[in-house]
Amino acid sequence: MSSPYYQEDVVAYRSLSTIKGLEWRHLKKKCRVLRLETACSRLREMAMISNVGRIMWHIELLMIIHIILILSLARDVVLVSLLPYFVVMVFTPFIMIGSMQDDVSSTMHKVISWLMASFLTFMDIFSDLLGALHRGAAYPIVPNYDHVVLLCIYMALPIAFFKVYSAYVLGFLVSLAYFCFVFYMQYRNDQVSFALLVSYAIYLFILNLIFSFFTVLRDYGLRRSILSRYQLVYQNIVYKTVMKKEKALLESILPRRMVRTLQEEICNRIEDQDKSIAPLMSTSRKLFLEPYPEVTILVADMVNYTHLTTTLEAPQLVEILHDLFVNFDLAANRNRAMRIKFLGDAYNCVAGIPNYFPAHASCCVDQALEMIQITQDISGRRSLAINLRIGVHSGEVFAGIIGHTKWQFDTWSKDVDITNHLETTGMPGLVHVSQRTLSMLDEHYVYMDGTEKARNDPILQKAGIRTYLVSSRLPDTVEPGELDNDYSNASVSSYRFSYTGSYEEIQIKAQREMMKEVEQMTVGNCFLYCKRNRSSKQKAASEEYMFNKRIHLIPGVFRRWKTEWAFHNQPDLMMKYTLLVMFCAGLAILTINWIENANYFDLYVMLGILLLLLILCFLAVFKKLRRQCKRLTPMSQPSFFLSRWLLRISERIEDSLFVRVPLTVLVLLLLYVMSSLAVFSCDVAKLELGIIDAHLHNEKSYAECFGPWTVTYSVVIVLSLLFIILGCPLLIKMTVGLLILGLHLGTIHLYYGFAFERSETTDLNLKADYAHTWYLVAFFIILVLRERHINYLKKASYFMRVCYEETHKQTDDKLRSIKIIMANILPSHVAEVYKVRRPNDQLYSETFSKVAVMFASIENFNADTAGLRILHEIICCFDDLLVNYQMRYKIEKIKVMGWTYMAACGLEADHYADFSIDIPVKRPEADSEARRSADCAFW
Repeated sequence: MSSPYYQEDVVAYRSLSTIKGLEWRHLKKKCRVLRLETACSRLREMAMISNVGRIMWHIELLMIIHIILILSLARDVVLVSLLPYFVVMVFTPFIMIGSMQDDVSSTMHKVISWLMASFLTFMDIFSDLLGALHRGAAYPIVPNYDHVVLLCIYMALPIAFFKVYSAYVLGFLVSLAYFCFVFYMQYRNDQVSFALLVSYAIYLFILNLIFSFFTVLRDYGLRRSILSRYQLVYQNIVYKTVMKKEKALLESILPRRMVRTLQEEICNRIEDQDKSIAPLMSTSRKLFLEPYPEVTILVADMVNYTHLTTTLEAPQLVEILHDLFVNFDLAANRNRAMRIKFLGDAYNCVAGIPNYFPAHASCCVDQALEMIQITQDISGRRSLAINLRIGVHSGEVFAGIIGHTKWQFDTWSKDVDITNHLETTGMPGLVHVSQRTLSMLDEHYVYMDGTEKARNDPILQKAGIRTYLVSSRLPDTVEPGELDNDYSNASVSSYRFSYTGSYEEIQIKAQREMMKEVEQMTVGNCFLYCKRNRSSKQKAASEEYMFNKRIHLIPGVFRRWKTEWAFHNQPDLMMKYTLLVMFCAGLAILTINWIENANYFDLYVMLGILLLLLILCFLAVFKKLRRQCKRLTPMSQPSFFLSRWLLRISERIEDSLFVRVPLTVLVLLLLYVMSSLAVFSCDVAKLELGIIDAHLHNEKSYAECFGPWTVTYSVVIVLSLLFIILGCPLLIKMTVGLLILGLHLGTIHLYYGFAFERSETTDLNLKADYAHTWYLVAFFIILVLRERHINYLKKASYFMRVCYEETHKQTDDKLRSIKIIMANILPSHVAEVYKVRRPNDQLYSETFSKVAVMFASIENFNADTAGLRILHEIICCFDDLLVNYQMRYKIEKIKVMGWTYMAACGLEADHYADFSIDIPVKRPEADSEARRSADCAFW
């Protein structure tokens, strides 16, 4: 079973580009393996509902413009012929209303799609038939919205979002209906042309092919969006799980407030380090200390400890100490005391940290009495002569950490030294307290005068400390207050974490979260959502609102050009397939022109362009073809230089925007040249004479060198390719599309208008040249509206991924800061032991056979005159020295106890030291400022 903290990024470029099969099938398999099909279905349903609303107003818009166009341009308008357009406007909402509901079955959606496609097809055909019947004479007419109806079937109607083969069947039947209509109109006019029929059939076939590939791209994008969001949700859960475990363990060692202070400082340093260009050479010497003016300190030492070390085996002695200290920690929890440290047989704790409370002296004395009782109980149970000598004093302390590595929370002050002397001059089984501490206690304690040894102690005499011995507490005591929420003092030994963090649990949680995330995903600010709960609406609206603030809605570009650049600079793994479809479109254009009896020169030119497209396709798909034979890795590149160059070119087509965009523009323009080459090479004078002669003899008035509608159909094929280009910015695609549209409209109305005026029309109320124009413009309007919507969705998905990644970056910095702190407190392998579920208070120990231990004490050090800053500097220098002793025999810092520095050699330091986790240093100016503030606080 794989680790719960690792999950392959299945949508990353490097992951998808290494698979052998088709990318969309790979994503489908991943969704099935990760049990995300329900999420995919839900997002598909949301997108479908959004598209229902859009296709309704798109159709209404086209009908309104069409009616206005006829009324503006036609002289003798046949009003009856406008009836089908009004019928479409009125009945389209009634037909599509059923697909606006969330609880409609897929069968009902398919029925609505079939009904809508049939309705649009019938109205389009019927309008032409109605006009022809009203005229009472035969007239050459071609369909007006065949391309738009096919586009709706594959891109907008609900059937396109379910099983794809249903859309294929519907698209085929609609194409067949249009083909039969064209055949009927030619037959009715006695102008049946095999070439025109075959050309029209190829046109319908290639449109079905291009729009079918769009459904593949849509499914690819939808699954990639789902998997990408799942990846982010999964990582978020893992981050929270790991952070919760790390933070809980850390707060069992250090006070929560100190953890926050350290974490904020290290996060700031990480952020500064990430922003810096040059390496930072200064050394961190910031002092992490906080003053506590009113606390009570407890110092306990075990009597006869030296005798125990000589009579008991080390494992047995460790077990006894573990039993004692675990119970001491539990008692500290009850008495609101914080354990500071323990060393050998010594145990120190403080009451009043991290938050002040008035009863700190009583709590600390209660802790001391309970510790004595615990020691006596364990001593009797184990038949050992164990007792405690305890000193308690109230005063002020500085609490925090010093040094550069291997931190330990500790306290320093003159009052701490006084407490140590109280302990050494005390009596076993009694609590040796100062007069100040006694004055803060109530009348429930039994006490007597202090020891003679304390009265003769020079340090206590100098401080004017009078001492007392507390033996017990009377019954009916006042219970201490509730534990503070901002306080954590459980020992490492008693620390337990209930969450197992197994892969299955994280995956199940991620799948549940994913269903909530799907409801929030942007589908295009459609107001037509029905029966969605209010919270889901608010969440989706908030996500969409947040995205809308980062984008210019009209042009559809990010407000920050860096984000826009990063979005477009993403690799396009589908580019190779897009080029293949473009090659098929070029092949269809060549076939249409060949059927239309184009001259040989034009055919040779088209064949040359098609050969160039084939070469480009081979270059784009070379990487994929090679991967089918042999798996590519950075260490197994092709040995032959030509193969390496081909592979590099193939990767650049996918990776580089500067290669992909010019290539796309070039291919589109070459295809446009292929579609219009027969027009450009046609002799205008000869063309006009031929048309005039045919008109005088009442014969077929088609141009001899090209068919006007054949050229228009070819241009529509080129424009339709804009739908399937993913890796090109919208502005460039629309510019190229507008350029192609403008060139062809110029061809229709300026240079070759004589030929287009005498071709078939789509509407008896429109002249043929205007019919060509509206046929193209209507398609381009839908193209612009659809592409803008698709661009909006892609950018919304990208924006949310960036937001998640920024959140993960912040979380990762926090997690890194926790790991840095943890690495400087516990050995990494010991920390890992306590981050998993362990039995209650289970002892953890290690045995080393050959160890050398060093105690280095700083003599003649007066904290009152020198200040803790000097001690901190000395300890940091000692820490830095250890870096020079990390060769064969590594010396490890153990801890600092007061003014004593402890180190050891022979602890299998590979387990203990992790110098890859280092503390980021601050900038020199920030560090100097920190020094000045620390000096002001602690000198």
